[in-house]
Amino acid sequence: MSGRAPMRGRGRGREALIAAGWSPERDAGYNALHGMLTAVSTVSPDGTVSWEPFPAAENALRSFHGLTVRPAGPGVEVAARGCVVDPARARFTVRAAADFGREIGVRLFPLGVTDTETPLFVDEEGRLFVADTGGWWVLGDSVEEGLAALAEGRAPRRIAAVDQGWRLGRLPAEDVVADLVKTGMVLVYVLHRHGLLATRAVRFRVVGLRGHGPVRLDEVFRLAPGSLDDSAETLLGNVREAVGEVPLGAAEKSVELLPGTSGRRPHPGVTCTVSAGRQGAEGIGVRLTAKTRTALEKGGGLAGALDELSGYASQRVLAPVGTSDTTATATATATASVASQG
Repeated sequence: MSGRAPMRGRGRGREALIAAGWSPERDAGYNALHGMLTAVSTVSPDGTVSWEPFPAAENALRSFHGLTVRPAGPGVEVAARGCVVDPARARFTVRAAADFGREIGVRLFPLGVTDTETPLFVDEEGRLFVADTGGWWVLGDSVEEGLAALAEGRAPRRIAAVDQGWRLGRLPAEDVVADLVKTGMVLVYVLHRHGLLATRAVRFRVVGLRGHGPVRLDEVFRLAPGSLDDSAETLLGNVREAVGEVPLGAAEKSVELLPGTSGRRPHPGVTCTVSAGRQGAEGIGVRLTAKTRTALEKGGGLAGALDELSGYASQRVLAPVGTSDTTATATATATASVASQG
């Protein structure tokens, strides 16, 4: 994901728009509306999906319809590309646009194509997208910004759901319940710090036959207020009490972060689970998923969290048999270091 600061349609890219005939006061009028009607008359092959106009699309087409924008010289970050603003050129992508729109929670409308015939779209928020064989990409938070970025060769940001996992070595001198709880609290901190998930409770589960058998325990625990360390100790005590005599052998144990206390998983687009004991999996497993809409709206925070968790995982490598005390101490120190930043 690109970490560049948003560009507001300035520089060589904006000059390319002006050279193509654009100005802030431009109004393509009838031609823009005719282009919209041409697109609206197009339906998917099965006849179930069609384009729906909305104000942001009308505003964008009134401002830019009919322009042929040329690349503004060599690309700054990627190859610079030109485009033609004409929704009729991209109208046959209605099914793909509808599917992606459902993923991000807004409608899209065709804007035109690049000079390589790659379709461009505007959404209800006014953002500009491009779709190619590599997926969906956001070019800018406005059509002006996006077209300028395209002409100038600014790297777009890919928008896709995330499903990433890590394998961690066990914490030394901790049993599996303590390891899961303490690792889970590190994740609570990281996801909260990056604005992805405000954890209010966790679900602790024990499932027999290494995750393929009967559920032995499934209980939700509210996080106690206070410092991260205090919450972890309180949570660990509550989990131990609930586990009691429940057999943990040959079972998958897991901690799932929850934003509420009902246990109904009202996740704001993000899920995170820590587990141990699953068949064929060693150490501690961490899995983070994020919906496509989250990747779009919280891309910076998501990228930061993924980088931080990858760094944390690299310090908790799965240790081979006979690992030295020095390595074990380093692993414990890494865990304490991440947690103490809260």
